[in-house]
Amino acid sequence: MNKILIFVIALTVIYVSVFFIPDNVERFALIPEKTHEAWRFITYSFVHLNARHLIENIIGLGLITFIGFELKTGFSDFSSTYLSSGLLSVIPVWAIMSFTALGASNAIFGGFGFISQETKKYDMKGWIIIVLLTGLIFMKTITSYFSYGIGSEQFMFALKQSLAHFSGLSFGIGFFFLLEIGRAH
Repeated sequence: MNKILIFVIALTVIYVSVFFIPDNVERFALIPEKTHEAWRFITYSFVHLNARHLIENIIGLGLITFIGFELKTGFSDFSSTYLSSGLLSVIPVWAIMSFTALGASNAIFGGFGFISQETKKYDMKGWIIIVLLTGLIFMKTITSYFSYGIGSEQFMFALKQSLAHFSGLSFGIGFFFLLEIGRAH
């Protein structure tokens, strides 16, 4: 069995298992009032708010896995990008505008960012993928702006979520180039 598939199955089992732990959000999410619990920077990406959130993230994980297979992405590149995006990409956004962070979407968007650059192996235009994903990321923010207004709670939530997702996407792209530089040396 492919290492990436085993990795994705393990992540899915972890996500579902953590979902059923009582008070999982309060225990594991990255919550501004609990910054002294540094381990939350690791555990936040394994926690999901509700079943819909969990299912959306599992579908996203499945999608990047399928695309990674098609692009013949290596296990070490796939797993290191996914895990480091999940761990690190939330920090810049979270430091600027503290919010409760949870879910695997930063890692998933990091995977999309990495894969957008992997397409170059096949003379595909990765920038098109980046533009489309960026549009999708900010679509909720734009619709929230027109529906609720710039000062609304819904708009601010959508903005923070979009910025965190964009940070994941950007981190995945950057991680691709760091790996390429490392391979060159």
